[in-house]
Amino acid sequence: MEIIINNKSINLKRTFRSLIAYEQAMGKAFNPTTITESIMYFYCVIIASDTTLELTYDDFINWLDDNPTALQEFTDWLIKQSEIESKLTKKKTVKTTRKK
Repeated sequence: MEIIINNKSINLKRTFRSLIAYEQAMGKAFNPTTITESIMYFYCVIIASDTTLELTYDDFINWLDDNPTALQEFTDWLIKQSEIESKLTKKKTVKTTRKK
């Protein structure tokens, strides 16, 4: 997923860096269940995807206010990524099982 924030194009990536940033910011294990936690994860994915981006959390919230569909698009992207990863994992499991 690509977003433009602060006039910069950012290709979002799900990484360990984003999970670590989330857990450090929230002070708990990754398991976003509230809107606040989902927004924080979105922010962490952005700052982890482009470590040169200077973006405060307040600036990010202002950007979200100006881009009201962005959170839903991010959520849809996460779901799609999870589905792709699940399919790839199943294919690897089937190939591994057949070799034995």
